[in-house]
Amino acid sequence: MVSVPKQGSNPGMPRGKKNIVILFDFDKVKTYTRDDKSVKITAFEMMQTAKPIGIFVDQNSIDCGDETEGDAYARGFLPHVNFDHPGTELEIAEFKANNVNGNLGAIVIPCDSADPNVKVYGTPCAPLVMQAANEQDTNEAHNNHFELKAEMRGYPVGIMAKTLVPPTDNDEINAFLGLTAGV
Repeated sequence: MVSVPKQGSNPGMPRGKKNIVILFDFDKVKTYTRDDKSVKITAFEMMQTAKPIGIFVDQNSIDCGDETEGDAYARGFLPHVNFDHPGTELEIAEFKANNVNGNLGAIVIPCDSADPNVKVYGTPCAPLVMQAANEQDTNEAHNNHFELKAEMRGYPVGIMAKTLVPPTDNDEINAFLGLTAGV
């Protein structure tokens, strides 16, 4: 155990996130290593032909974190990532259809470009699953709401250097997010 002092003058103030959530298939992750304290991800690499994807989201709808669950001496963490995607186009419907039973991971990048770290949700042994994928196509809204959550208890949310994030399959998204790993 080590002390955890106050981090700055406003440690609880909300922090903005980029409006792209990166999603990947843990079944296509080649290397995933955490340090001995179980939080910092020190190595992350996708298989040779695999790439993560970026999904445009309403940044105000991003709700991510983890919660403890379980009985005494069997507690663990259940990470989750929820977000809304504005629109109901073909590509988002295809994403839903082809990933509803996937073993997913999510990377959320802070809006502050000076922050060298990102948060990674899910692990190879406790991936996120799509627990809700709800389309709304009404006179009030045109969007999809997603809820991704681990079903198996595991480690808390991982923290990883932004330099380890592999580029997505989209050059425009990579430029917007400043992704250069593996390029």
